[in-house]
Formats: sequence, structure tokens, C-alpha cells
Amino acid sequence: MRVTPALALLLLCVALGFTACGDDDGDDDDGSARPQAFAVTATDEGVTAPENVQAGAVEIRFSNEGDQDHDAQVVQLTGGRTPAQVLKAGEAWGEGGGELPEWVKFLGGVGSTPPDGASTAVVELPPGDYAVFDIQGEADEPWAEFTVEDAEGEGLPETDGRVEAIEYAFDSEELEAGSQSLLFENTGEEPHHLVGMPLKPGRTIEDAKAFFETEKGEIPVEESKAFDTAILSGGTSAIVDVRLEPGDYAFLCFIPDRAGGPPHAAKGMISAATVN
Repeated sequence: MRVTPALALLLLCVALGFTACGDDDGDDDDGSARPQAFAVTATDEGVTAPENVQAGAVEIRFSNEGDQDHDAQVVQLTGGRTPAQVLKAGEAWGEGGGELPEWVKFLGGVGSTPPDGASTAVVELPPGDYAVFDIQGEADEPWAEFTVEDAEGEGLPETDGRVEAIEYAFDSEELEAGSQSLLFENTGEEPHHLVGMPLKPGRTIEDAKAFFETEKGEIPVEESKAFDTAILSGGTSAIVDVRLEPGDYAFLCFIPDRAGGPPHAAKGMISAATVN
């Protein structure tokens, strides 16, 4: 289910700034309920996760216990489809340039995480059958299935920062330096994810657009300080925890349309963002 060869190469370079959230369930200081904890572990042999969780806001607590980069992409299994069918459809889309069926629904998760790393994200899950995939994994079955049980669950908690993805641009607000939680919203119709990379000193967003649209010249961004998120289908949101340095960033999406074709960055989905 690897998205594109170019993205796979990029993610090998990404040193993520995700930081862990709180360790316990319960109430926050303001009295609001914390999201349910859902521990996901990836090794080079596969993925493990609990068999069920209640509907509503779920905090994915991801640990990479392997020797390579791993991630945790949550996908809803609709119409009785199996994880193997989702994997086959995703590979035909991301690697083969084919069309992605509408029944593949991405609901976020955790982006690329280095060996011995830990990352968190909060996703909102309705009742149903799911699988969490390690898109970067090389295991024969790089997923773990689980069920979201019907219940009155809490929605996503409030955050200070927000990044919105549409076709084909990002809009961001309230981005502050340091560790923080960002609401990542896909208000478009196509699937999107977010890759954020600081611009090198003296380089501009126009330099980044020229490079990623042509793949020529010296790369104008700091790959070692980049972060990425899991994929969201249109109309879905998630909260990602990131650590940002002050400065100017390029926000990019390397996901293609459901109909296939080039990654969105090649279609101009490269936006400027400033971290204060």
C-alpha cells in the first residue's frame, strides 16, 4: 500500500518531530474527557493492536520496535472487505497508478516514525471494522484488525493550531514553535496527507514549487527536520502532535487523486507556512 515511489524515498529521509501525549486516561485539567488510548506497535515482522475500542476520539499511541521506519495508517473496512483487499487496492493505486476505490477510507493515524521512536495522533472513529496498516512495513501481513464498538464517544478535542487541506493547497493558522497539537482537516474531496519541511535559509516557497514540480536542482528544504502525517480521506480530521522550529515551511502533499495520476505536489499542492 505504499503511496508512490517518490514518497517512499522521501519518507526514508524524514526525521519526525512527533512527541508523546499524556500517559493515562481520564480527565484533562479543564475537566474534559481525554481520548481513549489505543496502543499500536510495529516491528519488522508486523503490527499489533487491541482487538476493540469504543467509538469517538481515539488516541493512537504508536511505538516502533523495529529496525526500520514504520507508521500506523488507520483504514475503515467497509462492505466486508479484508485488509488484504485494501492492501492490494492501495498498491495498485500508489505504485501502479490505478484508481483507488471509494470503499478505501483513510482516517488518519501516525506518520513515519524512526526505530525506537514513539508517536501519537488522535483520530475520530465511527463504529465499524478497521485495520491499522504499516504502509512502510515489509511484513507479509503489515496490519492489525480491530473493531470500533457502537457508543456515544467524545469528538476530537480542541487545539490551538490548525492546518486545512483542500484541492490543491494548505491553509494554516496559529503555528507556534515548540511541541504542540495541530488539528489537520481534509475539507477537500481527494485524500491528502501533510508533509512539512523547513525552507533552507535564503530559499523561498517558489523555489520549493519549482523543485518538487520538476525534481531538478538543489533541494531547497531541510529534509532532516521534516514531519509527515497519515492520510485522511476527504471530509475527515485528525490531531497530530508535532515539534516545530521557528521559520518558514513548505507544506506538501504527495498523495495522488483517487483516479490516479501524479502526486498532488506535482499539481501545485505546495503551500507556504510560517512558524512563529
